[in-house]
Amino acid sequence: MSAGVVTVGRHQYAVGLYWENSPGRGHVAQIAKEAATQPGQQADFYVVRPGNKEGRVPQFGLCSSEAGQKAGMPVLAACLANQIPGAWAGAFRLNEGFVVIIVRDDLIVPDGDLFFSDESDAKDRLIQEIGFGGLRTIYAPESWAIPGADTIPLTLLLNDHREIKLQRVLIPPKVKLMALGGVGGFFALVGLVWIIQPLFEGGAPQPVSQPEAVAPTLIPSFVKPLSVEPTYARVWEDAPPVLAVIEACRQGLAHVPAAFSGWRLQNVVCGGSALTIRWTRTGGESFFIKGATIDPTGASAVQTIPLARLKARDAESLKNIDYITRRYLSQDWPGLIGRASDDPLPPRPAGYNGTWNPTPAPWVKRSFTLSVAELPGELPSLIGDLPGAVVNAMKYTPGSSTSGWVIEGVIYENRQ
Repeated sequence: MSAGVVTVGRHQYAVGLYWENSPGRGHVAQIAKEAATQPGQQADFYVVRPGNKEGRVPQFGLCSSEAGQKAGMPVLAACLANQIPGAWAGAFRLNEGFVVIIVRDDLIVPDGDLFFSDESDAKDRLIQEIGFGGLRTIYAPESWAIPGADTIPLTLLLNDHREIKLQRVLIPPKVKLMALGGVGGFFALVGLVWIIQPLFEGGAPQPVSQPEAVAPTLIPSFVKPLSVEPTYARVWEDAPPVLAVIEACRQGLAHVPAAFSGWRLQNVVCGGSALTIRWTRTGGESFFIKGATIDPTGASAVQTIPLARLKARDAESLKNIDYITRRYLSQDWPGLIGRASDDPLPPRPAGYNGTWNPTPAPWVKRSFTLSVAELPGELPSLIGDLPGAVVNAMKYTPGSSTSGWVIEGVIYENRQ
């Protein structure tokens, strides 16, 4: 079974879609098709999740046939989100692996439809989202012992709903031929009108001395639309500086006790807005951890420590790809970098009816994973002053192979 298809009950569902909010309520399917054909974002299927009377905007999801999905297959995240409004996150164990779905403000987040074959990866992703806060409900397997999590089976939540299904992006050849025939007939009709129109006005067609003045009056709808330049969000400038994130996390650690009698520190995750600390009980006489949510079984506990809200960085120019690569090699970074997918293309501007095929953004991005023994460690010299660097999360797991902090993020670079 492919990683893009899971089985719930007696039915197969598509998972692993990329989601975008529609800029308007009309022509959502057309907007989805245009997004599916953009460079670097080609998709074979799309699905539309309509808005509702409460003001939720429509969404569309995109996916590739390489993941095993097929036209007409119901989409798990969309069908489930329609049954559970609000803000929630859930991880569900299935025969094929684990599915993690994240919904905020009643909308599936862009990367909130995920499939994991590894249980620990799925659990880490859910815990990371919990650390961001703002979730009304959390769904997780009972064996994970996540405090406050609902362990209701996915089949009961989904209730066999299959109303939102994948549609093929490409137009079938038969429909294309019919469309071309219709266009040809239209142009033939326009030519006939052009020939006979002067006859009804009392004379034969006369040569036109200024043909450039005729075209707009005869067929105004074929005048080339004005070119509209796409506006791309400079995402890295909305993020706080790297050193500010590191310092906020470091200060938050001052409120984390080094040890609790009867408890073992499992991991610490800093998402920039909060620290999430997980404890596992070791046995014996144990103290109650102040401010923590303890699992009903008493086997684990979770603390969340909010951090001060950080300001966005100032305007920042990016470096070229070669500069980042040379720096990575010369400094021998204790980690990895790799190409990340581009940010979504901007939607069609309101009121613009021309062909919308914007050029890619003038920048690309690479993901990075760095390992340091302590904070801030080597981070200031590695990425502290690096333009376009954004830290997404920092994780500390005692006794792991990394023996310290793992920092994850992206670096925006000029496109070459």
